[in-house]
Amino acid sequence: MSKNNSIVKYVAGAFAWGVVTKFLDAAIKFLTIPLLLGYFGKEDYGLLTLAIATNAYMHLLDMGLNTGGVKFFSQWLASGNYNLVYRVARTNISFYLIIGLVNSIVLLLIATWGRGLFNVTHGEFVTFRYLLYILATFSIVNWITFVFNQLLIADERIAFTQQVASVRTLLGLAAVGATALFKWSLIQYFVTYVAVHASVIFPYIYLCKRRKLISSILPAFYWEDFTVVFKYGLAILAMAVFQFTATHSRPLILAMFSSEGVVILTEYRIIEVFPIFIISIGGMMLSIFLPKTSRAIQNNDRRTIERIAYEGTKYTSILVALLCFPIMLSARELLMLYVGVEYSYLSPWLFLWVFTLTLSLHNSPVSSLVLATGRTKMLVFSSACACITSVVINMMLTREYGVGSAVIGYLIYIIIQISFYYLYFNRKVLGLKSSKVFKSFIIPTCLGLVCFVAVYFIKIEIDLLILKIVVKTIIWGLFYLLLLLCFKVVEIKRNVQL
Repeated sequence: MSKNNSIVKYVAGAFAWGVVTKFLDAAIKFLTIPLLLGYFGKEDYGLLTLAIATNAYMHLLDMGLNTGGVKFFSQWLASGNYNLVYRVARTNISFYLIIGLVNSIVLLLIATWGRGLFNVTHGEFVTFRYLLYILATFSIVNWITFVFNQLLIADERIAFTQQVASVRTLLGLAAVGATALFKWSLIQYFVTYVAVHASVIFPYIYLCKRRKLISSILPAFYWEDFTVVFKYGLAILAMAVFQFTATHSRPLILAMFSSEGVVILTEYRIIEVFPIFIISIGGMMLSIFLPKTSRAIQNNDRRTIERIAYEGTKYTSILVALLCFPIMLSARELLMLYVGVEYSYLSPWLFLWVFTLTLSLHNSPVSSLVLATGRTKMLVFSSACACITSVVINMMLTREYGVGSAVIGYLIYIIIQISFYYLYFNRKVLGLKSSKVFKSFIIPTCLGLVCFVAVYFIKIEIDLLILKIVVKTIIWGLFYLLLLLCFKVVEIKRNVQL
């Protein structure tokens, strides 16, 4: 009982702090992006987005090696093998030091000879070059931070990492305030912004030392011990590279193929804020519950596997509906409140993007089960097919649909990925009934859609935008809860334990 209470406390604490952090981050972005957009203008803010997107590609390695680090550090800490943790952690520092240097060199090369890569003017590229210099300066520190983050997560200190992230977000808000107060330039703001993000390494090192998770922060070279983490990371990386490309190539493709220049990146950044928040919540759930699916797969516990797949999909679909439908319902009002009426024309693309998330995030429980099997070959193939198709579509439609081409490309990517799960992974890999998984998804989602249609056609005439959004959300939420209870999708007295 004590062990179960400990697990519940860990999951509840990690999830609660994660939600708080995500809400705080989303709220502050909601406040600061319009301020920065108005202060710097479309062109300079577009350069800011382009610089961050350019550097994002270097984080591909994190998607594989970070997962491997957490996995093996967790196992070694549980078995009390601290000497192995110390050796691999210090070797990990050496590895990320190398990656950080490579990252810096790549950014410096782009800053020196990358003028023809993007559709920007000479003056804009000069500013863009300085932004890349700043990113290159902090690159090594940012990469090494991952080592300490892995150790803390493996030690089940996710709540602490989320608390630090919350403080970092508040410091980011302070940087925006200082920019407006002291009339800082784009360069001065960006230096502060990047420095704030890099500063999390200090509390991370402090707690790792206090928890005795690392013996020294000096690099070491125990490459033989590190090999097991490296090989596992490469297996995950092979799949993640296509997923990452499909996600982070969109602003780069817009910059390369659009006739609008960097202005289109501002549009992309505006509508991206809401979907990113929803995706971050979905991804957090996957990270927290992945150990549960791993144990079920390892023990071949069919009862648990099926409950995770069927019940998990149902409740995940309900949570996704609660996140997505209110945003779709008030897409126009949210954009007007967020950045002004002049950007309300983007509401159809915001609606489509968020709708796409209802298709993708409901699959989180089944996706975690597939990852737990370790059978990643077909995942790599499906990700490659979806990625290549979506990128080509994005390129072809950019001039005609502008920022909408990125949304359409992402929709195609998700449809292809989900099709592989329903047609192959569910049955061939997990031995599940795809029809039953689909039923767990479609019923709560369709009920949410019925409520959406009903509320959409109700004429709610309220001049105050935020009050209008709140009223529409409450009406939809109450109607949705009523339908869930009436159709017995959820039962108040039933206690479901995944």
